[in-house]
Amino acid sequence: MLSSSVDTVTEPKWSHEIRFTNDMAKKIQLIKDNHKDNLLVKYSSLCTEIAPNIDGKKVFLFRNILDHLNKLQGDTQEAKFWLYRWTNLLDSSDVLFMSFEQFMEDKHKACKDICNHFEIEYKPVKDIDFHVKQAGYNHNDTPIRL
Repeated sequence: MLSSSVDTVTEPKWSHEIRFTNDMAKKIQLIKDNHKDNLLVKYSSLCTEIAPNIDGKKVFLFRNILDHLNKLQGDTQEAKFWLYRWTNLLDSSDVLFMSFEQFMEDKHKACKDICNHFEIEYKPVKDIDFHVKQAGYNHNDTPIRL
C-alpha cells in the first residue's frame, strides 16, 4: 500500500534466513548485507528480536492482546513468544506502534501516518483493499508495484 511512495518488499526471500540462525551477529549482518537505501522492508514478526540492534525507523503493526490471546487458544508457549516480540520492540528506538484495528479503520490515514514516520511523501494507491499474502507479494525480492 506504500509502493507508490517508496519501493517496498514484504518478507523477502533472504529475510527467512534470519530464522535459521541463533547467532544475533549473523542476523544483523544478513540485514546489513541486504540493506538498500529507499527500500521499505516488511519483516516477519519472527524478526522482532533484531529490532533493538538495528538503527532506523520501524513500524510494528499488532493485534490487540485479547484478539491475539483468543487466537492462541491457551497456547502458553506462543503467548510467551508474543510477549517476547513486544518486549523487543519496546526496547527498540524510533518505533511507530499501530494496532491492526487502527490500520483497518482507515488504511489511507494509516499509510499517511507511516509515511510521516519515515518522512516520505504519501502517494495513495488505487487498490488499497487486498491481502498481501493472498496477492502473492510475500517472499519476493522484487519491489511491489500497485
